[in-house]
Amino acid sequence: MTQTYRWPLRIATIIYCVYMLFFSNMYHFMALNVVLAYIPLEISFHFKQVSNRLFILLGMLWLLFYPNAPYLFTDFFHLEKLSIYRGMNQVFILNLSDWFSFSLLTIGICVYGLFGMATIFTTLNECIRRNSLHKKWQEFFFLFLVTILSSVAIFVGRFDRLHSIHLFTKPVQTLKIIFFNWSFDKLLFIFLFTGLQLILLATIVGINKMKTIDTL
Repeated sequence: MTQTYRWPLRIATIIYCVYMLFFSNMYHFMALNVVLAYIPLEISFHFKQVSNRLFILLGMLWLLFYPNAPYLFTDFFHLEKLSIYRGMNQVFILNLSDWFSFSLLTIGICVYGLFGMATIFTTLNECIRRNSLHKKWQEFFFLFLVTILSSVAIFVGRFDRLHSIHLFTKPVQTLKIIFFNWSFDKLLFIFLFTGLQLILLATIVGINKMKTIDTL
């Protein structure tokens, strides 16, 4: 993300969150979810400006909030609250208020989900630039490890109702839930969402490649 687009994105985020919190008919929770997903993006803006020691601290903070970006995609199930869909054999209802809510939810999920997830490449590139990663397999391991940890965080966020902030308010209890409560269904969920995230990351790479081709 270039310097040029930082402030427009910041302003757009504030407008979206204020509207969702105070003026939307539903989905008020998206204000908080978008703020949490935006945090890793804001952190990534400052990577190149800091020393190696501060970069490590920022990187840890980035990793803490990064899962909030792919977590947004689980909010699609809230579409069931809308009246526009009445089942497989029913026609859609032309309720413009609900279609507007649909649009706002989709914008929040897709824009901040994808922008937030794209910061994994910003972080990776910064690690390479600072010679923290030297080989190709280390880059793939970094992507895979972050994606797995993110899937674990999504599981505990969705099913155990934990947020990133709980690592500060209830650190011991939160770490126990994250790393010591396991089940077969949890493993399957993590496997599923790791695959989903890798596909979304591949999509981000593909879009970037298409942009590069268009400029040739």
